[in-house]
Amino acid sequence: MKKVNSNSNTAPLESFSVQPIGYVHSAYIQAEDVAHTHTGWTADTSQIHLLPKYAKALGGLQGYSHIIVLFWVHKAKEWKMPKDHHKPPYVKLFATRMPVRPNPIGMSVVELLDFSTDTGQITVTGLDALDGTPVLDIKPYIPNFDRCADASVPGWLKKHLNSHHHNGHSHYSHIHEV
Repeated sequence: MKKVNSNSNTAPLESFSVQPIGYVHSAYIQAEDVAHTHTGWTADTSQIHLLPKYAKALGGLQGYSHIIVLFWVHKAKEWKMPKDHHKPPYVKLFATRMPVRPNPIGMSVVELLDFSTDTGQITVTGLDALDGTPVLDIKPYIPNFDRCADASVPGWLKKHLNSHHHNGHSHYSHIHEV
């Protein structure tokens, strides 16, 4: 890999190639279809169908309640900012979870309901990916490493989370406001 001077505006551009390991099968066809509940993105069940050569790689997931799914937001260019969005004008791209990004990589922590090392099918809840979304990777969720007990969010976001999609019901009282 070439050494890149991070202070230079003329740093050489590198490109990377990623290949899907599988695809999402869900009821969601477009971004507007994805439901937001008081507990997260969606309570609906989705399947991930791994390519046959990756099915056996699911071995050892027994006992994990959750997994991390990394995916390519393949329809990001179709997404439009809602007219009644909640973010203040000073909040820019890297302070949001908006799907339109320089590299449209999505990430969801989902509940693992079932999986098969024979078929490569994984059943989950909480996945905010559309039908046909390419899956890039799957990792086990390990609370000791993946949870930040003292995480904080800005006040504008905490206010939004406590009111908009959540009807005043807060699951975010443990999150510190800055």
